[in-house]
Amino acid sequence: MVIPEQTRRNTLIFTSIVLLFSFGVIYLFLNYELKSSLDKQFKAVTYSAQNLFEINLEHDRVELALRLEEIVAEEGLASAIAKRDYNEIKSIVAPLYSRIKLIQNSINILTFRSSEGITLFRAHKPEYFGDMLNEKRTLIVDTNTFHRSFSGFEVGNLEMTYRVTKPIFYNDNYVGNVELGISPQNFLKNLNSIFKADVGIAINKPLLDIMLEKEGVAVGENYIYIEGSEKLKNHLRHNHKEDIELYKIDMGIALKNHLSETLGYLILGYDMSGIVKKDREFMQHLFIAIVVIMLILGTIHHLGFNKVLKYFAKQVYSDHLSNLLNRHALNDALLSQKNKMLILSNIKEFSIINEIYGVDVGNEVLIEVAKAFEDFGKKYGFDAYRISSDEYVLLKNRDEFDGDEYYRIIEELHEKINSMKIFAAEVEETISIEIYSGLAFSDKHLLEDAQMALKRAKERSLPYLMYSKKVDTKEYSQNVLKIKKCIKYALEHKNIVPFFQPITDSNGRVIKYEALARIVEFEKGERNILYPCDFLDISKHSGLYIKIAKEMLEQSLSFFAKRSEKISINFLPNDFFNTSVMDTLIEQIKKFDSPQRVVIEITEQEGVENFQMLTMVVEKLKAIGVLIAIDDFGSGYANYAHILQLKPHYVKIDGSLIQNILTNNDSKILVKSIVRFAQELNIITVAEFVENKEIFELLKKYGVDEFQGYYFGRPMDLLSS
Repeated sequence: MVIPEQTRRNTLIFTSIVLLFSFGVIYLFLNYELKSSLDKQFKAVTYSAQNLFEINLEHDRVELALRLEEIVAEEGLASAIAKRDYNEIKSIVAPLYSRIKLIQNSINILTFRSSEGITLFRAHKPEYFGDMLNEKRTLIVDTNTFHRSFSGFEVGNLEMTYRVTKPIFYNDNYVGNVELGISPQNFLKNLNSIFKADVGIAINKPLLDIMLEKEGVAVGENYIYIEGSEKLKNHLRHNHKEDIELYKIDMGIALKNHLSETLGYLILGYDMSGIVKKDREFMQHLFIAIVVIMLILGTIHHLGFNKVLKYFAKQVYSDHLSNLLNRHALNDALLSQKNKMLILSNIKEFSIINEIYGVDVGNEVLIEVAKAFEDFGKKYGFDAYRISSDEYVLLKNRDEFDGDEYYRIIEELHEKINSMKIFAAEVEETISIEIYSGLAFSDKHLLEDAQMALKRAKERSLPYLMYSKKVDTKEYSQNVLKIKKCIKYALEHKNIVPFFQPITDSNGRVIKYEALARIVEFEKGERNILYPCDFLDISKHSGLYIKIAKEMLEQSLSFFAKRSEKISINFLPNDFFNTSVMDTLIEQIKKFDSPQRVVIEITEQEGVENFQMLTMVVEKLKAIGVLIAIDDFGSGYANYAHILQLKPHYVKIDGSLIQNILTNNDSKILVKSIVRFAQELNIITVAEFVENKEIFELLKKYGVDEFQGYYFGRPMDLLSS
């Protein structure tokens, strides 16, 4: 049958119309995607810039506050402010300001004012002082009322600065304040260099209408551009609406004063022309490729569409180094709601192979291991995947799990891989490897479960481990996050509370208290107490421990400075090496009529990195009169050698020995030995966990000096009583 010429012509016209319409739709879609992509990229840049700006701002706020603390604490300054003695203020402050400028050149304001707001001295302009600058800045009003510092941005003469103020008191009377300011040029420079963007500052129009007459100032509907990039200013001044795609501007970062009122904005301008050019070139190439593909679609069909599809699928779903299936293929395979068996394996210390032999040899190892996994998978019906650098997966659909069968399979897999000898021709060496594996069987969360099993196998130095609830770390991780949040809230709201447990002499008279950390929570109107076993380890690993330690020191020592009993505080060895903790301790000891009413208990001496340094710090504390105790003696941490080196005033016998002393003969022998040893060295012994009268009487018979436990009293919240 011969197709008429007219029919063929009509078919060609119809096909051409369909193709042209398709090309138009595709072009419009690609153009829309291009604009959408540009918007997303710009939003990502502005979001990152805002985060960095806030981080830098907080860093500078803290640094300025610390500088002000140092300045206000300078001897004689408060007196000079009170007397309004310009020359004396200048003699004290000028050297300080010079040192500060050397450290941080961006600081450009240091001003002292009287309690009435009169400017007494400007370190950055010492020639101006007294009634010549009788002014009150919004930022520093009421510092004497609130007794605290304020910080925020301020608008001055065609400039905006970030300032921190602090009140100054002399003989407990408010006499004035000090203000330290920093130029925002530092922020602009950082943002410009990191994000390669044009950065500037604009202020709200109502604040500075006088600036409207200044030549060259970019003026918007509600703002005035005062500082920053000339390129950005030109775009704002001339309002290049036609360039909105090539040059994007964001004014989302508000600059606020101490009352959280917005004074202006940090403006971010980003030249998108390079990105637009690349994206347009990519779009054009992609469009041409689509056109070509559509034009030769018929030919592709005849050549074998399935072969082409298979080729592209291989590009998407294959690992290009090993030719195994990749992470995308695994994700698709895991979507089906069928039970599967998954083995996740990881090469032990593969990074060391890369470091020693180089990346090329490392790649050769990865390829050989991939071949071994592929061969093994074919033998037992598994699909083999390489999902990251040195991680391999074997996956198989399976309705039931036979533990014996799969433990035999995993044993064979490890034997096969661990026996491999890979010859690296580049270095002429034979490399042996080992693997860890995690196994999981289910229809969901399969890879996550296997990863947890693999992690636990590594932690326990096991070759492999099967997932179970025992190795599931999700619940533990959620609890850690909950406790971290609880600790932070407790620190912010003064819910870290010391409880005090009495320590008595042999007559039962309370002579001392031990401070024990507690977190007091109020949930649904009920008071809940967290003990150190709930939060102390988590605080150590999350950087919150030092804050807890300082809070305990300040509250406990301040309270007992007014009492007659001794107070005992627990210290970890590393606390002695932390200057912040030690400074707090020394400062609080000054409140006591006698330092000998303060006892420092040293816990967990095993594994101290520098025991010699610990001994030196302890000797210095003893020299100022503080008493030293060794806690949990007999538990395995502290030993007799430590006692001889530290020469403490007290030894606290470990509670596990005391608890069992009525029934355990070994505990009796060890306790008597400790008491005799301490008596020979004139060291006072303290027994913990004294729960009843029988234990108390027996310990007195052995010669123990002091006693602590529920028999005499539980830890109490004395601060609230």
